[in-house]
Amino acid sequence: MCGRDSDLGGTIKCGMNLCCAYSGWCGTTEGHCGNPDPNGLAPCQEGFGLCERVSAPTCNKAKSTDGRRIGYYQASNSRDRICNKVTPAQINTTGYTHLYFAFAAFSPITWEVVPASPDDVALFTEFTGLKKDGLETWIAIGGFDFSDPGTATHTAWSNMTASAAARKAFIASVMSFMDLYGFQGVDLDWEYPGAPERGGQRADTQNLVLLVKEMRAAFGTKYGISMAIAPDYWYLRWFDPSAMQDSVDWFGFMSYDLHGFWDADVKTLGSIVRGQTDIQEISNNTLPLWYDGLDPAKINFGVAYYGRGYTLSDPSCTDVGCPFAGPSKPAPCTGSAGVMSSREIQTLIKEKNLTPKLLEKSMMKQITWDGQWMGYDDDETIAMKKAWADGLCVGGTMAWSIDFSADNGAGSGDTPPETTDGSCGPTNGGAVCGSWATGSCCSSSGWCGSGEAYCGSGCQSGECIVGGTTTDGTCGALYSGTLCGDWAGGDCCSSSGWCGSSDAHCGTGCQSG
Repeated sequence: MCGRDSDLGGTIKCGMNLCCAYSGWCGTTEGHCGNPDPNGLAPCQEGFGLCERVSAPTCNKAKSTDGRRIGYYQASNSRDRICNKVTPAQINTTGYTHLYFAFAAFSPITWEVVPASPDDVALFTEFTGLKKDGLETWIAIGGFDFSDPGTATHTAWSNMTASAAARKAFIASVMSFMDLYGFQGVDLDWEYPGAPERGGQRADTQNLVLLVKEMRAAFGTKYGISMAIAPDYWYLRWFDPSAMQDSVDWFGFMSYDLHGFWDADVKTLGSIVRGQTDIQEISNNTLPLWYDGLDPAKINFGVAYYGRGYTLSDPSCTDVGCPFAGPSKPAPCTGSAGVMSSREIQTLIKEKNLTPKLLEKSMMKQITWDGQWMGYDDDETIAMKKAWADGLCVGGTMAWSIDFSADNGAGSGDTPPETTDGSCGPTNGGAVCGSWATGSCCSSSGWCGSGEAYCGSGCQSGECIVGGTTTDGTCGALYSGTLCGDWAGGDCCSSSGWCGSSDAHCGTGCQSG
């Protein structure tokens, strides 16, 4: 809350300079910003943010988003994906100005930047070897999983930025890391400062500003600096972009993952099909950027090279607004319920001769088949979104992620290997069961079979039963959308896919319960 009745003796202001309504909530509507009253009676409380509405910028600059085209590369795809594995050498770099290697980590004790996996070391020089005139290669540090509850790095960002000595050590290590492997800039991906459930605290806002200012002073013009920022105000409020925009080269606005099967446990949303990149929502979510006075030329608009999908409750109701029963079934290569890569989507369209439907107001597309619904973007809808962003003079785009793109070819191939001995799953070479005699479902323990023990909770591939209740404590997107139900350890499904009742299970990242 904000205003006279807020914490810290009624001194809390709205993040990003939004208006503080008399009710104590931050926002951008007339009910928040109109008729300022110094006594905080109605509607806007002066001194706790703006008390006037701010419009989005307008501009006639054609194709401003062509100024930068950034592509994130998920290094983990090369070891974790069942098929369509893409190595750095297989990336189609055409049209990109910057490639980001996602992710590196850093020690929560020494603040030294380190590979997120030992396997990444071999990929670094292959990746930075792609750089040339007009194409830079940067390292992204952090990522969502880095700040997950229960990890050793849960509070690493917050602790590091809180200490001048730690910031200095981190900055020095970033520079050494970039010099060692040939990176030309760093992308700071802290998800998210200020949020207690993500290891944050209130002081993170100002400490992050100190970090980037000190980083720029140390870097000079030798290295680039960028920062990923949240697509919704709940997390965006803890950033102070206007105080950092002179120190960073640009910000990346993560305008995707607005919706997914996790909506089922959000009371205000429920189990209703919604698009994860609906431009109508994105337009509203960008308003805080303009209240904060950001230069749109310093913003990169996020585009998704993947779709989010659902298993429909009623196969005859196939549009946005229809009810869903759970996530869509796992695709062959990505292997996670509720998501498909752009390549998998395009392959499916050809195989099943599907006709995509353009959702013009949302600037998205949808396909439906066999009781499944998938919302996604392709070249046409991305062009529509870019034109919208051009009207704001947004300076570039960033894509998550290029290894999902159909433009790289098949990578390691479109078809996962079939088992020859009844073993299956990532621990068995990514093999699927296919026509194995005992059944097509790969159980959580990595064996082929049929029935609920194989196709239910923890099922990794095959004709998995989407949704349902866990039988082994696993849950969520990685486990066919299974719910915890009455599981003895707790009914909350953590971001990593385990049932429990602690803050690590029920806090931010909780998938259901």
